[in-house]
Amino acid sequence: MQRRMMLKAGGVALAMMAGGLRAQSPKARIVLLGTAGGPPPHLARSQPATLLEVGGKRYLIDAGENAGQQLLRAGVQPSKVDLTLLTHLHWDHTLGLDYLMATGWMLGRSVPMPIWGPPGTRKLVERTALAIGVGEDIFRAQAAARPPLAGLYPPREFDVSAPQVIAEQDGVKISAVANSHFAQIRSAPHDYGVDKAYAYRFDTSAGSVVFTGDTGPSPALGELARGADVMVSEIVDLESIRAGLVANGTAGAALDMLMQHMAHQHLTPEALGTMASAAGVKKLVLTHFVMGKGGEGESLLAPLRRAFPKGEIILGRDLLEIPLG
Repeated sequence: MQRRMMLKAGGVALAMMAGGLRAQSPKARIVLLGTAGGPPPHLARSQPATLLEVGGKRYLIDAGENAGQQLLRAGVQPSKVDLTLLTHLHWDHTLGLDYLMATGWMLGRSVPMPIWGPPGTRKLVERTALAIGVGEDIFRAQAAARPPLAGLYPPREFDVSAPQVIAEQDGVKISAVANSHFAQIRSAPHDYGVDKAYAYRFDTSAGSVVFTGDTGPSPALGELARGADVMVSEIVDLESIRAGLVANGTAGAALDMLMQHMAHQHLTPEALGTMASAAGVKKLVLTHFVMGKGGEGESLLAPLRRAFPKGEIILGRDLLEIPLG
């Protein structure tokens, strides 16, 4: 038996050497966990969240409602995410944080999961930990040895404008830049400053991928995306959005303001395709669909293809997996 096992192992080793193969490395993939755009619920799509798995590490970009369950469906325990990055602090990108943090603690997380993002991230994380701390106190009787929940989720916020490297670790370089999502319509400054929305770029041994976050046309984002292998981008359908708003009774100044926001602070197919083509992006993956009721995005493909004639286009859906590299 031992001899047969040794011969088998030797045969595998010889085959690997003869074929020039290497031992299998951890998978590199992008998984669209949630592809809806906007806070209202959608029957077929979860709120925005995307998993990047590369080099044995798991990065979560945004944490919309249902992110925890979608992670499990993608084969990743919520307690095993290594780092979460928030593009901005709108509800549809953050309402899954409480579940992610609470279940991570319940499932025995011992290694912290930092949560990074724009100004306001620290306040958001601290208030979320305080809210779910009520449940932590209740469960503490059954889990006396577990560390304090808040200490497992250290927040880090950074204020960037031009493209800036925010981390280099485990063979992955992460860069960020402020985009134009709050360029025209924004609230008054808060105690943490003005609202900002970020795009992120990951440069890895398996390839480079850019996550636009919510944005309108943005020269800074175009520069960040230069030469990227993959761009995971939001997209808006202005015609169906307007029709839906009118059908719900929105009119006058309110309608004008909402449509101004949609036109200038989100990406139409034409604007996205033009930016991606100029940046030399190789593959576009569409997510965060901002569109009227019943739309699935197919109508956006023709105008996008006209503006992005050379690269691959992938129409995203929840739990779609895209290999990287």
